[in-house]
Amino acid sequence: MVRKSGMSKWMLMVSMAVTLFAAGCGNQNNEAGGAVNANNAGNNQSTAATLSADVPVPPSSVKERGKLRVGVKVDYPPLGYLDENGKNAGYEIGVVKKIAEYAFGDANAVEFVPVNATNRIPYLDSNKIDFIAATLGVTEERKQQLDFSTNFFDGGVVTVVKKDSGITTIPDLAGKTVIVIKGSTGSTYLDENVPTAKQIKIESNADAFRALKDGRADAMFHDAVLMSEFVKTSTDYTIVGEQVAFAPMALGVRKNEADMLDFVNGALEQMRKEDYFKSLIEEYMPQAGDLDPMQMIPRP
Repeated sequence: MVRKSGMSKWMLMVSMAVTLFAAGCGNQNNEAGGAVNANNAGNNQSTAATLSADVPVPPSSVKERGKLRVGVKVDYPPLGYLDENGKNAGYEIGVVKKIAEYAFGDANAVEFVPVNATNRIPYLDSNKIDFIAATLGVTEERKQQLDFSTNFFDGGVVTVVKKDSGITTIPDLAGKTVIVIKGSTGSTYLDENVPTAKQIKIESNADAFRALKDGRADAMFHDAVLMSEFVKTSTDYTIVGEQVAFAPMALGVRKNEADMLDFVNGALEQMRKEDYFKSLIEEYMPQAGDLDPMQMIPRP
């Protein structure tokens, strides 16, 4: 009995030791886990603090959603288009991704909503998108409809014709049939300066180029960067005359949404400081005909 009692005491001591050892390990793990969690939290707070210091936070509704919802062009290379894999690409897409990175630490935290010159403002007004990043030129008329961010690109409009057309200047478009994009700066310019030009107003760039190649018009009057891309691959066409209707491009924000406007302006200013626009130009617009794209962007 004494022997059995000794054995029982010994087993009890072993059991208690194992229990204490396990508890100690658990406490150490908890402490280690707590330290890791604390460090992660600290890192997250540090990242958030850094972003907040450089760029204002996005509106709470956007922050809670966890991503941006932005209206972009999908047929406007090199500014906004779909690449060979069907993914959004281009100068403006790069700008939007950088804004998402500032907001969420993830450049892919954005839903791209395809828009065109006709529906981009209605989409904004109906809350389908947070803001517009779709070749939006700054005009007085549009200022009545929305608030513009600071400018992040500056381009004009040029005339493209067949090389043997005989058209050499913009005044030569008088009485001629000219393809324009409906609602574009180019269309407005012709209304005001060459009112006798017969405009064919088309909504999409793809349809506009098709109409030009089908011979439906004498000329196309459109964005200088886009048209420079077009003549590189369509060698029987050329750019004639001067570049006109310069319109700085900006993001479009709903009226009276000061928090959103502050956020995108802060993001664009941070990009300027980092010379990020230059890297986008180098990626998407190394050449643009006779144009110098580096003169079209904000620099530090």
